[in-house]
Amino acid sequence: MSANLMQMWLGQFDRGELDREDAAASTVAEYEAHIAALERKVGQLTMELDLLKKTPRLQLVSNNENSSITSGPRPVPSDEDAK
Repeated sequence: MSANLMQMWLGQFDRGELDREDAAASTVAEYEAHIAALERKVGQLTMELDLLKKTPRLQLVSNNENSSITSGPRPVPSDEDAK
């Protein structure tokens, strides 16, 4: 809510121009604007969710490979015994 709007309302109230019906209509208009903003946000989030549902998931491991975690390369057997 802007300071200018508040000043305008205070001036109208001091002059007796602001009655309950005007205040109620103003409040209803503010609520309707807030509801419209929320509806736009819900629509945006719904579209994003639908897009995410349609996007195929990235497969990190192909189906024919083991999915175990290894700590490094496999050890190579030596040709000789350890000394």
